[in-house]
Amino acid sequence: MKKKVFLSAAMLGISILALGSVSLAAEQAEKLPAGVFVEESEDSATGYTITFRYYDENATNVQVAGGFHFYEENADYAYGYGVDLAEGDSTDAHLFTPDTWSKDANLYHVNDQACILDMEKDENGAWTYTVDLTGGWYLYQYNVSYNDGACYTSISDPGNLPGCNSLGGQQVRSRFYVPYNAEKQAPQDDWTYTTPAENEADRGTLYHMSYLSADGVVRPVRIHLPAGYDADRAEAYKVLYLSHGGGGDEADWDYQGHAGDIADRLTAEGVCEPFIIVMMNNSQFGWDYDAIYDNTKNYLIPYMEENYNVVTDASGRAFAGLSMGGMTTSELLFRDQELFGYYGIMSGSAAFDLPQQDDYSSYNIPNLYLAAGWADMALKNDSYQTDKERTSIGLAEKFDELGIAYNNGTKGVYTVQGGHDWFTWPQILKNYIETTLWK
Repeated sequence: MKKKVFLSAAMLGISILALGSVSLAAEQAEKLPAGVFVEESEDSATGYTITFRYYDENATNVQVAGGFHFYEENADYAYGYGVDLAEGDSTDAHLFTPDTWSKDANLYHVNDQACILDMEKDENGAWTYTVDLTGGWYLYQYNVSYNDGACYTSISDPGNLPGCNSLGGQQVRSRFYVPYNAEKQAPQDDWTYTTPAENEADRGTLYHMSYLSADGVVRPVRIHLPAGYDADRAEAYKVLYLSHGGGGDEADWDYQGHAGDIADRLTAEGVCEPFIIVMMNNSQFGWDYDAIYDNTKNYLIPYMEENYNVVTDASGRAFAGLSMGGMTTSELLFRDQELFGYYGIMSGSAAFDLPQQDDYSSYNIPNLYLAAGWADMALKNDSYQTDKERTSIGLAEKFDELGIAYNNGTKGVYTVQGGHDWFTWPQILKNYIETTLWK
């Protein structure tokens, strides 16, 4: 038995078409609507069946490419995304596809776009694919060919376009959410913490704003204000500045990383105090770290201090980022240990730029945080222990050697199950807030 699942656009921050129910009238029509549809099903191994439907009468081949792969917890073949595999082997050869998933196999999401599934054309001209999936957010695109698969063009799902782009984002992948079924799925399949808080009063507000940046150009910035934000509150709000990675923009952490929803839930649970999240676009500076430092210190922070009720010293400021954003975070740390009171370095570092100096006591601010995914290529990739060192493990070892404390005084990189992808970074952000931020 199946029933359609309706999750409101307000609840999930996406268009109704993305996860809407198909009306009876539409079901009876010859041409069913395009998009992605999540159905609760007793016959499904996971409790949910997902159907993709796309129309293009000129296409000869269509694929859906998304985060549908799984791997075994702490598997050696996945460590650092296969950095220690024997020659000729590959991590991809060991990954599990949805049809091989089982509740008791201790499997985890990995790679948010690497699984490619061939769609079939039905009698009504719709390219379709149906699959059972576990709980969580999934990013996907369609690969469309007009020459029998000789080449493909990747597109967003026209029936489920990235809603965040209406606020100025440039996201190219569509997304959908599969709820958790405690009976059929494993505990690690529960991603409820990445969805909006149940009580509307506990939900913050996302704003797409602009500010004058260091190069004289008006730049976009996304600002998540906590629920009940009060511009006149006697106690100013602390601010987390959160950077995306290479190729990303200011919408990444909200659209793909669910940063605001994670913070809202943890605030509502009393895990942390209400705080503001600022998500900038560092890609626009070409990852010139001097320019990013200048912009952050002399333009973005002053913009926040002039327009919002925020703490104006390092005790109330944090900077964190992933991948190239992790490298940015470590670069800011190396340049100015007093600009922020908290640094969260995720999935990569600029360990190669750690300065040579006699005294590293200024680094002993007890709020450094290092984290990555177990199957993360930035955990221990081919730069490890070279003069181009940019791995998470490499930076941790340098800190250990110099007596620089991090991760609340413990040694080693904090790891979650996942790769260099958006299954990993929401987990890390949640842990960062729970263990380190504002503590």
